[in-house]
Amino acid sequence: MAEEAMMAGQAKHLLVADFDRAGWKTNLGDPFGGWDKDPGDSTQFCRVRLVDKPRVGEHGFSVQLEYDVDSPNPAFNGFWLKLPSITLRDFGYLSFAIRGDADRGFTSRVKLELKDHKHSAVYILREIKPAWVQVRIPLWAFRDIRKIKQAKEFVVVFDDETVSERVGTLYLDNLVFEFGA
Repeated sequence: MAEEAMMAGQAKHLLVADFDRAGWKTNLGDPFGGWDKDPGDSTQFCRVRLVDKPRVGEHGFSVQLEYDVDSPNPAFNGFWLKLPSITLRDFGYLSFAIRGDADRGFTSRVKLELKDHKHSAVYILREIKPAWVQVRIPLWAFRDIRKIKQAKEFVVVFDDETVSERVGTLYLDNLVFEFGA
C-alpha cells in the first residue's frame, strides 16, 4: 500500500496512523501496542489506550501512552507500531502530533526508533509540552538511519536514563511520513 501511494505521485505524505478508528490497526492495516522490558516487574509498565480526548481534530482518537519506569530495577518500556516495509529513501521526514498530560505528569524527552529486522535508528525527541505540538523530524537526524533501507517498525521508548519524569502520560496522533529531501 505504501508503494501504491508513492506511485500515485499526488500525495505529499503517507499517513501511517491517525488513530481515528476504533481497533488496534494503523491506516495501513498494521498492528500497534505497548511493550514492557519485564512484564513480571509490576514497578514498570507502558499501557496503551485509544482515547477520544485529547485528540487532534474534531473526531476520532489519539493514542494514550501511560508509562512508569520508576523501578528499583533497570527499566524501559514503550509503544510499538508495525510498518509495511517503508522505503526510507522515498521520504524526508517523520511527522506527528504529541503532547504531555499536565495533570498526570509527563517526560519532556523520549527516545524514538525506526527499525528493520536487524538495525535500529534512534532520535531523542526533546521539549514535549502539555499542549499539542506538531513534530517534523528529518529522517537523516536519526542516528544510524543509513543502516535501515526499509523501516518495519516505529517505537517510542521510555527508559530510566532518557526520560525527565519517570512516571507520566503522553498522547500521540497523526503519524505521517512526508516526501522531500
